[in-house]
Amino acid sequence: MFRKDLLRGRVALVVGGSSESGPAVCEVLARYGADVALTYLRQEPKGKQVAEECRQQGVKASVFHFDLLAMNQVINLVPKVVRDLGRLDILVNLGGPPPVYADFRELDEASYDLMMDGHVKGCFFLAREAASHMEKHDGGTIVNVSATSSLKYSHSAFGLAKACVNEMTRFLAYTFAPRVRIVNLIPGMIDIEETDAELRKTRAEQSPLKSIVTPEELGLLVVGAASPVFKNVTGESILADGGFWLLHR
Repeated sequence: MFRKDLLRGRVALVVGGSSESGPAVCEVLARYGADVALTYLRQEPKGKQVAEECRQQGVKASVFHFDLLAMNQVINLVPKVVRDLGRLDILVNLGGPPPVYADFRELDEASYDLMMDGHVKGCFFLAREAASHMEKHDGGTIVNVSATSSLKYSHSAFGLAKACVNEMTRFLAYTFAPRVRIVNLIPGMIDIEETDAELRKTRAEQSPLKSIVTPEELGLLVVGAASPVFKNVTGESILADGGFWLLHR
């Protein structure tokens, strides 16, 4: 789909690269030539496996333990990646704690803080650190990954947090232009094994395109966003849900 050396010489950091769609995103970035840094929270063996699979494609790869809720780790991650791989050109903000869908009438402070700290605060400060590094060097691209929960007012604190990510992308894009572009992806249900197979099938059938986004396709969207194809796009959100939102808004 892209030339194989499209991202050669560039370094991509994938937060949450060890779980769910993260490994596929790392693999796609490596396939197109990027050196890859990825993070894990609990799945160290999986993180090391993903890094090794990236190396088998002829690129460098590093893996870091990382907790988005620990601000000292958020602030120090970019310098660690630069020390290991020499630079940072692409940040993929893919990680975050599991969703909380509790009714607002019953939502407790701890759950609210978990969603906002994990999906907004951590994402914001990591993006700021990455963008601050990028604009002093060769520029770069940040790809935030939101969710269609951000468009559904019934999705409680998780939806609220992801809605903040959508808007945060615009604020960051304004601040760090012209050296850094920031793009927001809004995938619908992702075709991963962790989601019930029947539910995935039903969601695809309910979508105009009769499909849901795969981790591989999510990775290709990241590559596209980081490529010259998107050189005049910043602060925008891309909805990738097979058209489901057209019929169910």
